[in-house]
Amino acid sequence: MASSERVEHGDYLANKTFGALDGLRALSILAVLWHHTYESPTFWKATERGFLGVDLFFVISGFLIVTLILRERAKRGVISLKNFYIRRFLRITPVYYGLLLGLTAVFLTVGRHAAMREPFFADLPWALTYTSNWVGLTTFLAITWSLSAEEQFYLVWPPIERFWGRAVIPILLVLLVVSQVIHFRLAEGVMHSLGFAPHEPEMLRQTGFTPIMLGVLLAHGLHSPVWFERLRWLLQPRWMPVVAVVVIMAVCSVPGDDLTGWPRLSLHLAMTLLLGSAVIREDHWLMPVLKLRPLVRIGVLSYGMYLLHMLCRHGCRVVLDKAGVVAEWPLFPTTLAVTVAVAWASFRFYESRFLALKDRFAA
Repeated sequence: MASSERVEHGDYLANKTFGALDGLRALSILAVLWHHTYESPTFWKATERGFLGVDLFFVISGFLIVTLILRERAKRGVISLKNFYIRRFLRITPVYYGLLLGLTAVFLTVGRHAAMREPFFADLPWALTYTSNWVGLTTFLAITWSLSAEEQFYLVWPPIERFWGRAVIPILLVLLVVSQVIHFRLAEGVMHSLGFAPHEPEMLRQTGFTPIMLGVLLAHGLHSPVWFERLRWLLQPRWMPVVAVVVIMAVCSVPGDDLTGWPRLSLHLAMTLLLGSAVIREDHWLMPVLKLRPLVRIGVLSYGMYLLHMLCRHGCRVVLDKAGVVAEWPLFPTTLAVTVAVAWASFRFYESRFLALKDRFAA
């Protein structure tokens, strides 16, 4: 597509892959990894908010999952929930439960006397049942809160798409409003009556399901011919992804430690703008960066990297301490290198076997 050409809905629907997604996933996991390896104050507040990489992951997930569902229905006339859940099971479960099983074996054998043993087994039931986003875990299993949120989304939303038809968008908008009412602390009485403390559950108070639902809303908007026309003027400019990044970095630069309220909502909207303008056409200004081979590779490995990076971080910290390295900054590059290597090995020799089966149930 030439840079001056108008983006057509048919071209968007005919695009079987979105070239920007792996690059965006890579930026997300790099932000999260930085957040967990460098905790000292910096000269720029935005560099202290790598946790927002999870929010972008959520937007991407909501968009991609529902886009696949909508295209399957458009092609076949029906959404196969069985195939959907088989695909999700084969992609997510083997490495996730493999990790939990491996850690359990370690703490039952060589790690019987480790200080982390009892807290690990206290956290394990929440991780096993994908409910850790409703409680505060104390071990490195705390990162499973985001996977729990996604699994709950996968469990609930596809049946709504399958059976509720035209009511999908009203349901989505109601859920968005409810999420923001909680996020803006307008339902404290209700939350207290349900037994939650003012800061609990942290997932609903901070991130919430809003970014996932905005991704879902974007998927419906771009799939609909009518709404595609209405969104085109906003998303079509080749420079729009750069503008979205500037907005994200500007909001991330606001002082203070709390982004609750309008800052967090503004970030979610800007991330949705970034994703929409990055997938509507392949020749936008940010694409040369997002298509860099290292970023693409990291994007492919991003799921495994997310699951494994805290363990890799712990190992790297132990090695650096024994080597007498007291500075904090070396922890990021060493953890990144080790995490990429371990995630690649997991992908190449373990996950790929299940992904080969997953292709049999493609949408």
